[in-house]
Amino acid sequence: MTRAQIQTLTVAEAGYVLGSSPALLNKAVDSGVIRARQRKAKAGKAVQRLLGPAELRFLRLVEELDKDLTPAGRRRLYDALRKLSSGTHRVRIGGVELNLIRIDQDLTKKVNRLRRVREGVDRRPVEAVIRGTDIPVHLIAGLARIQTKEEIAHDFPSLSRTQVEAAIEYAKAYPKRGRPFAARSLKRALGELAEIGVFAESKSSSDALPRLIP
Repeated sequence: MTRAQIQTLTVAEAGYVLGSSPALLNKAVDSGVIRARQRKAKAGKAVQRLLGPAELRFLRLVEELDKDLTPAGRRRLYDALRKLSSGTHRVRIGGVELNLIRIDQDLTKKVNRLRRVREGVDRRPVEAVIRGTDIPVHLIAGLARIQTKEEIAHDFPSLSRTQVEAAIEYAKAYPKRGRPFAARSLKRALGELAEIGVFAESKSSSDALPRLIP
């Protein structure tokens, strides 16, 4: 991993790469544990916080070395990581040298996974859709809250399992703003209603009308 390869990630993207909650990363920034750059907001959009390689490396190291680091040690580690030149995979803290190769390889793997997930999506102005379709990515991700991937693929036969999985992954890194999609597809919801007899015809037409006269 080099600075040129990763550059900067949004907090949500970093959360995906690190397997962490964007809320926790924002808390780390707010409390001064790490620093974040800011991307100027476009019209109608909030300012975005950006995390770079030093922040990603630091958070991964702290996750692994938490019990062995004092608060002062964390600050020294973060400062040392911020000073590393591009492509350097070792950091020295006092008399201890840490090898970053394994962590860098893991981060690079996950960033590349994020890049491949993005390639399967058309990021349209109003709604991101699965490439080659008009199916919203966040619709599929919303269904995955209570439906299995197999059920979703059955309800959307034009999608492959890989596309379903990519949509779910994309939504983790790029969460939908505003009201979420329903957690069941219309096809499945109607099928369930039919199973419990909601659409069954009444035995007689009079049964379907309210009794106005006793």
